[in-house]
Order: sequence, then structure tokens, then C-alpha cells
Amino acid sequence: MIEIKRLCLSLAAAWPLAAPADDATAADEKDTAPGPLEEVVVSEFRPATVREVDSSITALNAETIRSATLQHFEELISLVPNLNFSGDGARARYFQLRGIGELEQYEGAPNPSVGFIVDDIDLSGVGGISSLFDIERVEVLRGPHATRFGASALAGMVYVQSADPSPEFDVRAEALAGNDDTRAAGAAIGGRMTDSLSGRISLHHYRGNGFYDNVALGIDDSNERNETTGRGKLIWNIGEDWQARLSVLFADFDNGYDAWSPENGRVTYSDNPGRDEQRTVGAALRFDGPLGAGAEFVSITGYADSDILFSFDGEWGDAGYWAPYGYDYVYSDERDRKSLSQELRLVSSPQGRLFGGRSDWVLGVYLARLEESDDILSAGLYDDTADAPLSFCPPCLDRTTLQSAYESDNRAVFGRLDTALSERSSLKLGLRWERWEADYADRFTDFIYGDPSMPVSNAFAPSENLWGGDISLDRQFGEASRAYLLVSRGYKAGGFNPSLARALGASPDIAVADIAYDPEKLLNYEAGLKGVWLQGRLRADLAVFYMDRKDMQLRSSAQFTDNPNDFVFITSNAEGHSYGLEASFDWQLADRWRLHGSLGLLESKVDDYALNREPDIEGELVGRAFAHAPPYTLNLGATWSSPAGWMARLDVNAVGSFYFDYSHDEKSGSYRTVNFKAGRQWTNWSVHGWVRNLFDEDYYTRGFSFGLEPPSFARTRYTRLGDPRHYGITVSYRY
Repeated sequence: MIEIKRLCLSLAAAWPLAAPADDATAADEKDTAPGPLEEVVVSEFRPATVREVDSSITALNAETIRSATLQHFEELISLVPNLNFSGDGARARYFQLRGIGELEQYEGAPNPSVGFIVDDIDLSGVGGISSLFDIERVEVLRGPHATRFGASALAGMVYVQSADPSPEFDVRAEALAGNDDTRAAGAAIGGRMTDSLSGRISLHHYRGNGFYDNVALGIDDSNERNETTGRGKLIWNIGEDWQARLSVLFADFDNGYDAWSPENGRVTYSDNPGRDEQRTVGAALRFDGPLGAGAEFVSITGYADSDILFSFDGEWGDAGYWAPYGYDYVYSDERDRKSLSQELRLVSSPQGRLFGGRSDWVLGVYLARLEESDDILSAGLYDDTADAPLSFCPPCLDRTTLQSAYESDNRAVFGRLDTALSERSSLKLGLRWERWEADYADRFTDFIYGDPSMPVSNAFAPSENLWGGDISLDRQFGEASRAYLLVSRGYKAGGFNPSLARALGASPDIAVADIAYDPEKLLNYEAGLKGVWLQGRLRADLAVFYMDRKDMQLRSSAQFTDNPNDFVFITSNAEGHSYGLEASFDWQLADRWRLHGSLGLLESKVDDYALNREPDIEGELVGRAFAHAPPYTLNLGATWSSPAGWMARLDVNAVGSFYFDYSHDEKSGSYRTVNFKAGRQWTNWSVHGWVRNLFDEDYYTRGFSFGLEPPSFARTRYTRLGDPRHYGITVSYRY
């Protein structure tokens, strides 16, 4: 009842802002017959609308992104059913689709379950640099998509497409100001340069204090967001049929990371605030054109180089906070990641169809190389002489380093066959075989309790033959609705546990057999209905699914000492299943009113677990839901617009309670947030006011349970808050 009253109050407050201009004519005030909604074309092997794709997909175009005032991909998550993220860092970097996805990365093989591609540049696992300025489309593909993306899309794929050069000269500029000292500015310019060459460049900068106050240092920007993104695109039409497309990305995210407090609030006490910095340079070259009359050739080359610094204050306090104990720890990871990929495809043309012209086909090969190095420092001290004569650490020092190098090579062949069974039904088959080989080596040095001249080393060289694919049957009903049945199989490479190997012998529960883990396989059974009704004014889709996880890679951690940085990270194989529903709709109710929404329902369960849990890991995993897998995600919204240019948009979002991790049983509470935007559009200019989290709801994006606080170091729940109420004004210009 309280939430309903709050929602009614928000609608009442929004109404005056949405009122039409005084100079609007009577004709402007009268509703006219609404027109059809625009269908979004997505980037499949062949261009297709969302309705024509036999899987559960959300595609958000530039209009939706601008109308919701979205600056970063993490703000878009509430619009996508069954998508969540882990707040382990300054920005969302680790994503979960249908409850599957990484929560963090501290060491070991970087094998993300959710892929992330921007303009054909693979940023899987490092997608936290995803500014949404000058973005044309965001696609979220749920479920395994092995035929097209291989091991990168066990749980799904996020594909981001920036704006292409327009045929005519185009300029766009935007400025934003808001609370928390938020400032942003961006500009994009593009158009035709010659008869055969067009280009576009954009630059955007965003900064904000980050919504935390550090009382130890007397500053309010220790969790700052300081983000610069540049993009460039050239399209060269070579003759009448061939085209080369070059996309370039530069991102410099110089962010702070000071979002954890022993008191679980927005006041922090760190004397060594962390950093979450990422500098990425990437490029992709796409080249396509006909090879004779029967097929089109497509070549996609992608490269990305990311330098990442991830650090934090290990004990979240300063000397005064922890007095009379001496207690000070730091953690730092300098990561360098390089990826290079090459994909070659042959795509049939209408003249090259098989079986009497009924079957389109795709054949392709894929090569990729990933290199990642990490330089990790963990250091600190603990002094409990204040407890003399019962003290046991007068003082205790810790200093360890870990240098690691990881390389992997992927080689794959894939194909697809789409066959028309009749005028209204078709059968689609896809298959991919992939060879994965990796090399990993590290050197661990303990400068206090070990011999620095004799570091402990690990070396692993796993390799796997992997396969996946899909088969779907679809049928069209009428002119604008389709139903489909889909079975798809995804996969993810296996790996190893470096910290578990180093801890071998420290616990009787750790065995040599636990050090390596097998590839994960995911079987997805799905049925869906998609359509456009009411003369194109209503677009809706519904999908139900059941997923069976074989050799599920379940990652947990164990704290062996009172050092807040001293954890053993364990990935082991388990079994699990999940089922649920995804639905969305977009309804042009009247000329001025548009309703939109989405719903995700998810039930998940761990059925079996291969590794005995450490004694200090709470709870029982078998029978429990997946981590960061909320049972529901909901978005309901309405947009009002007038011919005079006035508009208002209201979104209500809800997320169900979910487990934070597999290492403990702490849960996030369910929560609801409300976002609102109102303003006016002129021919070239627009001005809009906006507020996110209108009612300043407290909600959590990450949680831990471990021993932090001296002298007892009792296991305690710690949580990170999501962004509070955030409001501001945006001024835009377009020519």
C-alpha cells in the first residue's frame, strides 16, 4: 500500500511537468490516430528484425536509450528481463543472464559466461567501459548462442552498436549537470566525406563524485567516476558491391573504488582508497562483398588492448577507526589484456540457396588469441599489543606478490542451414566445433613467512575440444506473429585453481583432483511467441525456457586467516538447472501515450556439488538458488508526448531478493526504484530534467560475509549500496 501511494504521488508530481505548452494549438491538443512502431533490426548472420530471431532477445534502439537518459550500460540493465550485474568494481563489469555469469575475477583463467562486444570489438569480461553516448542499438541475447559466438556466449551475449555515419552532415552535442557534482559533455560529428567514403567521430566525458563520503580523508570523491570515451567509424564503399568498415574505440575510465564500509553505509573510513582504472584501445575491420552470384564473403578482424588497475583498502579503515589495534592492508592488481580475433564467413545469396532454393546457409572459421598478465600485491600488518598479555600478533606483517601470465588460442568452424519447410514454417540448424588451448604460469612470493628467493610456481596447459549448436522450428501465424521451438547447446572452457594448488596440504578437504575443473555444458530448451498487432502499434514477445547445466562451474572462496585479503578462490564442477519466463511489450496506446515494459521470472537450483565445502563456508549449496539470480525482474513504463515537443516518461523497476555469492548464504532484499524524465524538444534543441531512484531506495549490488573486524574477526555481513537518488538536467543539440 505504501508503494502504491508513493507511485501515485510520483505520477501526480510528474503531471505538471508533462503539461502541454501554452502556445499549443487546439489541433495540437487533439489526439490523432497513432502510427506503427519501428521494428528494430539486429545483427544476425543476416539482417533480421527481433521478431524473426528464434531466441529470446531484447533490442533497445537509440530512441529508447535517449528517452530514458542512460549514460552507462549498468543503467540500462533494469530494462532487460533476467539480466543482473555484480557490483564488484566502480562500474558494472560482471553480468549474469538467467542467473549465469561471473561475479568477480581475482586470478585464474578469464573465461566469461556472458560475452560483451562493441562494434565487433570483443570486450568480454572487461565491458565496464560501456558509455552509451552516440550508441545506435544495444542487443541482449539470452541463452547459449554457440553457433555464432562459441564459448563467449554460454549464458548469452551483449552486442553494442554505435551510430553509423549518416548520408548527410550530422552534428550532435549534449551537456549534463546533476547532483553529486555530476557533469558530462559529448559531441559527435559525421557524414559523407566523398562519394564512396563516410565517417563519424564522437567524444564523451562523464564525471561524478560517486555518492560516498570518506571521513578519514575528508573528501567526497574517493569513489569518483571520471570517464572519457572516444569512437571513430569509417565506411568505404568499394565499387558497387564491396564495403570496408573500420571502427575504433578509445576509453579511459579513471575511477575511484571506495564503496565498502564496516558500517555498510555511504560513509567510508579508508585511508588508502582503491582505484578501478581501465584504458582500452580497440579496433575492428569488417570487409564484405559478393563472391560470384552464389555467396557473400564477410571478414571481421577485431583487436583490443586493455590496461586495468584494480585496488582497494583491504580493511576499509584508518588508524583511528581501528584503534587501539594496528590494522592496515592494501590490495592491488595491475592487469594487461590483449585480444585478437579473425572471423571469415561465406553467406549464401538468393541465387546460392540449396535444395531447390529452399535453404540459406552460412559457413565460417574463427581464430582468436587472448593474452592476459596480472601483477598482484597484497600487503599489510596487524598489531594487537593492546591486548597484552593475551596478544598473539605484536605485530604480524604480510606481504605477498603474484605475477601470472595467461594465453589462450581458439580455433573454430561453424555453419548454419535455414530451410523453408513451407510458406509459413522453417527449420534452422546450427553447429560449431571449437579447439581451445591455454597456457598459464604464475609465481607467488611470500616475503614474510616464505623464502623470497624461492617463490612458489604453478603451470597449467589445458586443452579441450568443444562443441555446441542449436536447432529451431518456427511457424508464422498471419502476417505479423511467429512462434518458435528451440533447443540450443552452449559450452565454456575448463580451467584450474591456482590458489587452491598453493594451499594444497593446508586443509584435509583439498585434494589434487580439485585443482582442475571440466568444461561446462548448458542445454537450453525454449519456446517463444513474437508478434506485432493493432496495425503495428503493439509489439510483444514471450519466451519460456528450461536450462540444464552440466559440470556447472561454481566459484566460491574460503578465508583461512584473519588477513582480509587472504582468500583461496575455488572453481569446481556442479550440476544445476533453471527455468523461467521472459516477456516484453511496447504499445503505442494513443498518439500521445506509449506503454512499455518487461518481465523476467527465474527459478534456479544447484542439484549437486563436486567439492566438499570448506569448514568456514556457511550454508549448504545443494538445493539453493544460483548467486545473483533474482526470481523476478520487472520494468513498467509510460511515455507521454505532445505535438508541441513536450514529453514525460516514468519507469518503475523491481528486482527480487537474490543470493550474493556461493561462499555464504547472505541475500539481497527485494527492491523497487522509480525513474522519471520530462522536458521539451524543439527543432534542433532539447532540454530535459530527470531523476533516477526517485524515492531514494536503498538496495544492494554486492555482498560478502567474512571476518574483518579485530580482535575477534567474527564472520559478518557486508553490503555495497547501489546509487541513491540522482537528478539533473540535460541539454542536447542536433543539426
